[in-house]
Amino acid sequence: MEAKDSPITCPYKMTDEDTANLIKLRASNEALFTGKRNASKLAWRAVIRELGLQGRVTSGQASKKWENLKKKYKELKYPAGGMGPDGGEVTAASWHWFYLMNEAMEGRLATSAPVLTTVSYSDYEPDSPSRNHSRKRRKESEKNEILEFLNSAAGRGEESIEIEVKDGEAVDMYTDREEAESEARVALETERVGMHRQRVGLEREMAAVDRDRAALEREKAGVDRDRAAVERDRALLEKDRASMERERAALDRDWALLEKERAALERERAGLARDKEAIKNGTVDVKNDTPVMELDTEALGRRERFLSLFEKLIEKL
Repeated sequence: MEAKDSPITCPYKMTDEDTANLIKLRASNEALFTGKRNASKLAWRAVIRELGLQGRVTSGQASKKWENLKKKYKELKYPAGGMGPDGGEVTAASWHWFYLMNEAMEGRLATSAPVLTTVSYSDYEPDSPSRNHSRKRRKESEKNEILEFLNSAAGRGEESIEIEVKDGEAVDMYTDREEAESEARVALETERVGMHRQRVGLEREMAAVDRDRAALEREKAGVDRDRAAVERDRALLEKDRASMERERAALDRDWALLEKERAALERERAGLARDKEAIKNGTVDVKNDTPVMELDTEALGRRERFLSLFEKLIEKL
């Protein structure tokens, strides 16, 4: 009974070169696949050894690969109902392996690869002479244990039924167990490699997260510095605004005083004009029934010059 393969987390993915060589070897060694017990298994071991994939691909995986290729080839060569595949699906013209599989299935690849010989477990996994001798003794011991178990299970009362097991059957049972152990080791090793790759991937992701966190911290520090600079600029602007408000208030006060002085100047100028007119006409104004003294022409000239200078000063302000 063939042992089931253990689940493989990250199985070996055959390259295009591996697949092409597998097709050629399978087609060239059709004679090894006789259909007898374990013949296919031993033949696939020989193919795997020729490909150099021991420890990475099991005989079950190689057989499954071949069956999938044959199934795909038949689906594309003989589509159901005579209808071709819908647009976007794989066709015989677009499938990478259709031509090679067609050559193999029609027998034109019989000489495209080396012809292999049937291999036993010892050929697949060679041992030293001392280990072979130890294995032979272990086979004999297991054969005796199998015979004793079958005889004890079949015995009823005083009768016991002798059951003879041929050497080839014992070897087959031993080979099945050895293959199961080998495939389990391959599965465990592949799973270990997959876990290692996952750990390396997680470590890379953690390193990337740490770099992103450091970059965010730097950006945050830069934002904090910019915020502090903005606050300082805002404080300076408020200070300048307050100073401008004070200067505006002082300017408004000065402007009010200037307007007041200008109004007084206008009144003085009007009085000076009246005095000039009085002097020119030789008349004397009377205020409250009191005669005003006649004004001196020179004094009026000085007063007029003073008002003119004062007006210029006001205009400059």
